[in-house]
Amino acid sequence: MRDPFPSAESPAKAPTMSPRCSPPSFSSRRPRWSPRRSTLYLVALAALAATALVVPPALLLDPSTALFDPSPGPPQLTLVEHDDPDGPPHADAACLDGRCSRYSFDAAAPPLRPAWMSRLPDSTPLTALSIPGTHDTMTYGLARDARLRCQNWDLAAQLDAGLRYLDVRARLRDDELRVYHADRDTGFGLADVLLAAFAFLDANPSEAIVMRLKQEGPPVGANNTVSFEQAFVRYRDRDPRTAPGAARHLHPYDGGAPLPALGALRSSIFLLQDFAGPEAGPYGLGWDGPQMALEDMWVIPDIYHLADKWIAIRSAFERAVTDPLDNTRLYLAHISASVGVLPIDAAAGPRNRSVTGMNDMTAQWLLDFDGNPDLKPRVGVVIFDFPGRRAIDAVIAWNKVPRHRGRPRAP
Repeated sequence: MRDPFPSAESPAKAPTMSPRCSPPSFSSRRPRWSPRRSTLYLVALAALAATALVVPPALLLDPSTALFDPSPGPPQLTLVEHDDPDGPPHADAACLDGRCSRYSFDAAAPPLRPAWMSRLPDSTPLTALSIPGTHDTMTYGLARDARLRCQNWDLAAQLDAGLRYLDVRARLRDDELRVYHADRDTGFGLADVLLAAFAFLDANPSEAIVMRLKQEGPPVGANNTVSFEQAFVRYRDRDPRTAPGAARHLHPYDGGAPLPALGALRSSIFLLQDFAGPEAGPYGLGWDGPQMALEDMWVIPDIYHLADKWIAIRSAFERAVTDPLDNTRLYLAHISASVGVLPIDAAAGPRNRSVTGMNDMTAQWLLDFDGNPDLKPRVGVVIFDFPGRRAIDAVIAWNKVPRHRGRPRAP
């Protein structure tokens, strides 16, 4: 097989390139971008950042002035309607807080995708699926904390938009599991997450959700009488709010069995267990264990080191599309990054557009390599901050619907 990934210099490693020049080639296929779109594969120099024009906010998706709003409501989405060469790179980019991206922010724009898995055969292994998802799923309520906010749509909207991987991080507080990002309570509990997911699956039984449940830190406060695991088991088995839905929708994990196929997971949540569970576990596939191929390079010193993050993402995709389809590993790639960069800047690029965001880089890679006959049709779980509808669709498109007698299989 020919090498589908000819070596190409990372966009950030091309100091002689201007911000409008053609991108490096990632494939022998004819590129599907125009010269105007070529900036998606480029990262300019720091010197350019000092002179770059600041893009004004064409739209504030969440104008809330509260530090925390647990129910901010659906953003009123307006697309950029001009084609100014000094403005956003695409006439139909969506914008949030001055950052504009064609592949970010408008996840819940129509058409919605509440039942996209219905087209796929029951026999499709979980490990062969390409699944869009969100990192720190429940942070949309942190309206003014740019360090910790990673999403701008609520959970119901994310699910209707086609996102099927949820990243839920909890801490024990007063014997309840509260959803946190680092040291900040998002305003939601695990019960809120489960009830929203159960309601979605009741309405869309063809779908499956993969959910990471992480113990984000030690217990909070002095009023805890149970462990993290014991609290989880209570939600699953005894809590009158969640136990009935859990009986219907939490997939019973069997660590001795092969990873399940889609048919066994429909109308279910498949748990990725990222917490200690020696008493009655395991409750799901162990996080970062031997059955998981994980990319999670999240500490980025500054925006100009996003080139290193892109190399990690691209390497994860290349592994997913070249490894055998043998149902031995679940592939996950985090498109998100933080610490030295704001999550929104890593996703969509900064206001001055000196660096291309990871959502744009990722979506362009997915679009360019989709349908390549030399590759396996599988990129795994692709985990975004602030995803846009085109990025979601670019992931879903990798799930190929079998054809029968020249016609697509009916949903």
